[in-house]
Amino acid sequence: MSRQVSHTFILGFALFALYFGAGNLIFPPSIGLASGSEWISSLLGFSVTGIVLPLLAVFAILQADGKFENLTNPISPWFYTVFNLLLMVGIGVFVTIPRMAATTHELGTAALLPGTPPVVTIILFFAIAFFFAKDESNVIDRIGKYLTPVMVLLLLFIVGKGIFSPLGTPTDTGITQAFSKAFVNAYQTGDVITGILCAPIFLLAIRHYGYKGKEAKKIALKSIVIAGAGLLIVYGGLLYISAGASGQLPADIESTMLVKELIGRLLGGGGSAVLAVVIALACLTSTIGVVAVIAEFLTKLVNHRITYTPWVAIICIVSASVGTLGVEKIINYTIWIFTLLYPIAIVLVLLGVFHKVILYAGIYRGAILMTFLVSAFETLAGFGIGDAFILKTLGFLPFGTSGFSWLVPAIVGGAVGWALDFYWGGRKQVSEQTVSDETTTDSGR
Repeated sequence: MSRQVSHTFILGFALFALYFGAGNLIFPPSIGLASGSEWISSLLGFSVTGIVLPLLAVFAILQADGKFENLTNPISPWFYTVFNLLLMVGIGVFVTIPRMAATTHELGTAALLPGTPPVVTIILFFAIAFFFAKDESNVIDRIGKYLTPVMVLLLLFIVGKGIFSPLGTPTDTGITQAFSKAFVNAYQTGDVITGILCAPIFLLAIRHYGYKGKEAKKIALKSIVIAGAGLLIVYGGLLYISAGASGQLPADIESTMLVKELIGRLLGGGGSAVLAVVIALACLTSTIGVVAVIAEFLTKLVNHRITYTPWVAIICIVSASVGTLGVEKIINYTIWIFTLLYPIAIVLVLLGVFHKVILYAGIYRGAILMTFLVSAFETLAGFGIGDAFILKTLGFLPFGTSGFSWLVPAIVGGAVGWALDFYWGGRKQVSEQTVSDETTTDSGR
């Protein structure tokens, strides 16, 4: 195997592992069970949010020359800092990372060693995460070489067993709007945000291997395809397996119990051990990548007054404290964060895909502003504040009752932003602004 092919697979496996964490193992089975015979529609909806958009996030950052700040510059200089803090601290430290530690205990340790206190698993989990994340330059290499291959083989074994020896035939569960419900439920995986956060270290790893320019972009795109293929196989398999059990298991079964039950029925007595290893590897790989990115951002934010390694330790300690709450509590108290921030992240990614050809910053500003307003109103409705009025109002919007209420307002906002820049002389060419930023950065090095 040539050096380039080897690096491409290592990077592709690492990218797959960064995405495949706790939510990626928990939510597909839940969606499949609820979907039953409509599992294909649900898979399509889940794949848009859980595969296409997260991988487009990497491509968007690639279009912005590997820097998230270049993607947000057209909006305002402060937006990068504020939005990143909300993503990294609000979702990363208080949701994604602790949920992965809690999942490792509930689906892994508790199954193999019943009676083990959650705090024991969580401390061990974060000790390992700290060991791998403390060396910033080798995070991707370590994940792709050592942790992912074992996880991928075990996942393929589980999926293969479920496909060739199905638990049953998917039944009609009476679900409506299976596509849009799966699309919205997949917000909880956090993968679009994971893509935005982890893309810079993924692209940095390519440069560390010595690739530049078109060669680096070629390897990045091939790695994205490898990661996407892996995610589609695993998600499709998990959805199909749980859809086959739709006539056998209660619809209100807890997410973690559902996964345990499915693996137990598929693999028998050895299922607990296999599941424990898969869970530990899946959650560790994602945690390591997210911790590294957050630590790097916070180091720069405080101008290196606190360096990278102490930030890794702080993140692990705070996330460990939250992780003791358990998976269901973390999911329940954090849904509003996703409702508020996820549509903004999606719109930002879609704009980033066309970053090189969008000429006016007003398009960014208008689209993000309108998306934020709609998401904020939906979040308020979720808390019961003016919910009747808000839901009725959003119902008048195209796709307003299908989970896409932000879509048309984002398009309208972008169009208005373009018109203001174009007709009133407030134009800013995004491509020129990015070049200017890069020149300033280079000259300051």
